[in-house]
Amino acid sequence: MRSGPVPSPSGPRRWLRGASAAVRAATRGSGRRARRARRSSILAPLDTAGFLGASATAWISTSPSLLPRTWWMWAVNIGLSEVYGYASGVLAGRVVRRLGREIGLQVRIAPDHRRRARWAGAAALVGISTYSWVRGVLRQREISHLVQEEPKNLTTHVVGSAAGLGASLVALVLARSTIETTRLYRALLRPYLPRRLVKVLSLLLTVATVAVIADRLLRARVLETLIERADAANRLIAPDVPQPTSPLRSGGPQSLETWQSLGAPGRKIVSGGADRALLSETLGREALEPIRVYAAKSGTRTLEETVAAVVAELDRTGAWDREVLVLFTGTGTGWLQEWSLSAIEFLTAGDCATASIQYSYYPSPLTYLIDRRSPERAGRLLLEAVRRRLAQLPADRRPALYVAGESLGSFGGQAAFRDVPEMLSSVDGAVWTGTPSFTPLWQQLTRRSRPGSPAVAPIIDGGRHIRVVTRPRDLQRNYWGGLYEQWEHPRVVYAQHASDPVVWLDLPLLWREPAWLQERVGHDVTPAMRWFPWITFWQIAADMPLSIAVTGGHGHSYHEEMVPIWAAVLGQDAHGEERRALTAQHRAIVAAIRAIHPQG
Repeated sequence: MRSGPVPSPSGPRRWLRGASAAVRAATRGSGRRARRARRSSILAPLDTAGFLGASATAWISTSPSLLPRTWWMWAVNIGLSEVYGYASGVLAGRVVRRLGREIGLQVRIAPDHRRRARWAGAAALVGISTYSWVRGVLRQREISHLVQEEPKNLTTHVVGSAAGLGASLVALVLARSTIETTRLYRALLRPYLPRRLVKVLSLLLTVATVAVIADRLLRARVLETLIERADAANRLIAPDVPQPTSPLRSGGPQSLETWQSLGAPGRKIVSGGADRALLSETLGREALEPIRVYAAKSGTRTLEETVAAVVAELDRTGAWDREVLVLFTGTGTGWLQEWSLSAIEFLTAGDCATASIQYSYYPSPLTYLIDRRSPERAGRLLLEAVRRRLAQLPADRRPALYVAGESLGSFGGQAAFRDVPEMLSSVDGAVWTGTPSFTPLWQQLTRRSRPGSPAVAPIIDGGRHIRVVTRPRDLQRNYWGGLYEQWEHPRVVYAQHASDPVVWLDLPLLWREPAWLQERVGHDVTPAMRWFPWITFWQIAADMPLSIAVTGGHGHSYHEEMVPIWAAVLGQDAHGEERRALTAQHRAIVAAIRAIHPQG
């Protein structure tokens, strides 16, 4: 056996051992720093300036908007407002402290006065919060009366307020967790990288982490769930929606479109409305069986092919021989307002045909976010195809052509026209209902409205061709009660309630007060409504989902007024005794539609 000194490790081995020890020491240090940062960040007390900002915006969030609030609408308004207020307060506090340090300003409160100041501040906070909340509840009762709704009970307001407070606290925890993630990455990277590179890389890693989590939660969970539910709802064949027995309806006998292919909204449309017997009974004269055609886009059929299918249905049913043909652009799901469809059929004594396509089965907000081109293409392609077909007919055999749409359908239907003159030269009339403010053609019109006319009902060229209607009386006189110029053909009506959030929600509402709020007009909107940056946008956004469920004549519910509106666009004018007889007929039509469509 050999004896002697043990040979020392080779140079590379010594270097690896030293590097490994350094990494372990740095990692332990990084872990300790990360744990300290996590405790100090997430469990830190509320920032004073942020708390005051959140309190102030919570007070403002109880102010009135367009429609009465459910508990979740209270929660959304309070939660989002407090998030905005806390962030703004934190930022303002940092700016003030920085300025104070720069100019050497220090504010000290004597110890014996500090306790009194805290009690006074707490009392003021409780008092103002109570006052703003009670005032908000009373304003909600006022709004309920304005839109002819039953006021919500006190539990709704209490639960909604508590849920909003809880939501804002959850948002604060998420924000602090995001900040902590950045600090964690910095602590892990600091021993190995230069300081500036650590800042940049930790920020990029945080953004990537948040993006992955958001993608997994929003796209993989929320978005896909919404799409699956929309698809299931579209495929559902409801037992209370009977298949048509008339060959003049798509999905009925001899139809080129199967009952299953129409989608749930399409099936409801073609099975609804009055038949020839009810039309004749209501009008007191012989009527025709109205024509309703519909086709739905599918995974195996393009939008162009769907439009061709509608034209084929119009050929099959003999729609070109009717007096009136109306092309509807539907909402995201393909839904059409029954009040509008039925009004046309009663007013024409069934001598009409209505046609539409389903370009999507997603709800309108989702359609606008992920596929906003489809409603525009649907409106344009359908009108172009029908006009080409009409051009093949003798001029004296062509039906009068009208276009219509509600909500996203109004946005899509108007996309068929480059400008107002093209619309007036292309069709015999139009009814656009609840038009979103981002619609390009509507924006063109508002720019050319008469100075001094109200934003909720602008006066355009004296009302010669286009009239904006918030209620039926606006058809004959403008919003202020003044006379229009003589109404010429073609006639176009924009129907929009002052309390319709779909009409007034617009992105600039986040930072700019709109004209319609500056004027504070609208027969069904409280004059107490005010604009506040960020807050008002979310108040109106929260009003939207239930705006279609409020009483007809308010919000996004356009019901009985569709009868006189369509009568005016169709040119059914009357004066004196004839006017009284026409009004009586309209009342009979409204009663008949309500009997067959009681949920409206």
